[in-house]
Amino acid sequence: MFNISSSTADTIYNYANIALILGTTITLIATIVAIKSGSIREQYSNERTAKNESMTITAKADAAKANENAAIANKVAAQANKSAAKSNLRAAEVEKQNIELRIKFSSRHIDQKQYGILVTELSKNPSTFNIETMGDPESGMYAADIFKTFLDSGWKVDKKEFPLGVIWEGIIIYQTNDPAALRIADAFKKAAINFKIGDQFHEKATIMIGGKPQTF
Repeated sequence: MFNISSSTADTIYNYANIALILGTTITLIATIVAIKSGSIREQYSNERTAKNESMTITAKADAAKANENAAIANKVAAQANKSAAKSNLRAAEVEKQNIELRIKFSSRHIDQKQYGILVTELSKNPSTFNIETMGDPESGMYAADIFKTFLDSGWKVDKKEFPLGVIWEGIIIYQTNDPAALRIADAFKKAAINFKIGDQFHEKATIMIGGKPQTF
């Protein structure tokens, strides 16, 4: 078949056997190495898997703790909002009381708007009038305010009296046949100044300035 000598064939055969042995040996070594390295890889893979699972469990625990802390924080915030609402309500109540106290203890006066309305109405048909005032300082100052407004409107005062031993509240306009009293009452209404009609009858339009009415 092949034109080679016997010695050459022996040599080739020997080399082939050596190559076969080497190949088998290499295959065996490779198989052993593959099995061993596969085992090592699997061990590392298992370790990584275990580590990942541990990290996952830790992350879930941290998330649960964070949710718990968030719930506590929300509860604290809700309580703080509730307390703030109570504080705001209390502050509003205190402010209301302060306003009421300021109103209670403040002096009456004719403000700029009332002054303008009174002067406009009273100056249409000026007349004469009488004024009676209680002796306390607050009533006196308010009466002076009203008196000046009437004078600025062209009215003239006939009598100024300070009754002794008489106590009354607010403004009173006596009953009378003097038409000037109706004009005074109409001007007071338009200026939003409260007054009452007295029981007594006077010949001339008469205004009584009493003490400041109690607001509460």
